[in-house]
Amino acid sequence: MNWKDFENDTTEDLIEYVKFKEDPDYEDAAKAAFTALTFRFRSDIIDKCTIICRKWGYSDDDAIELANRTFERFWKYPTFSKSKCRVEGITECFILYMYRIARNELKRSYNKKDYPYEGDEKIRTSLIDEDKSYTTEELKALHKAEKRLDEALDHLTEKHKIIFLTYSAYEEDGYKLPRELLKKLRNALDLTQNSIRVYKKDAFEAVDKRIR
Repeated sequence: MNWKDFENDTTEDLIEYVKFKEDPDYEDAAKAAFTALTFRFRSDIIDKCTIICRKWGYSDDDAIELANRTFERFWKYPTFSKSKCRVEGITECFILYMYRIARNELKRSYNKKDYPYEGDEKIRTSLIDEDKSYTTEELKALHKAEKRLDEALDHLTEKHKIIFLTYSAYEEDGYKLPRELLKKLRNALDLTQNSIRVYKKDAFEAVDKRIR
């Protein structure tokens, strides 16, 4: 199906077609309608992305990439609703909606620049990471440190130790542990997030008292 078949359709109709992209009977129509929307609004979106990218210190090439991500986001989540429009005219409302997506995408990209996590974080049960190689001296030092840690936590549980080690390994100032890692902790230890916070507090206080 050619997108030009939709070239003269209203913006509202094009959006509705896109919303039916999961329906096999409308999949081709949704793709063609999305392409028509892209050609119709690409220039406006690039202009807006250029303005906000320059404001944040990004280049004009970044603006084009941001515009592409904005349309990709709309295709993935076509949640535009006419009922939420605060301006007259669905075309203007849709443009403002896309502007908001662009700003959010830029903020998301900006925040990721300094994000300290890479997605490969795992629950720690020991100071010795099985995925790493150590020299004999390093292993000796780690075994000694772990013995001291076990002594500091001897009145607490294994769950306290796991929480202490995991937070010590990955927690960074100003950032929560990755959501997926927290989920793994909750499932593995059979604890709520509130309970994990209590265990963490008890463990760190015990270590501070005995070691630090």
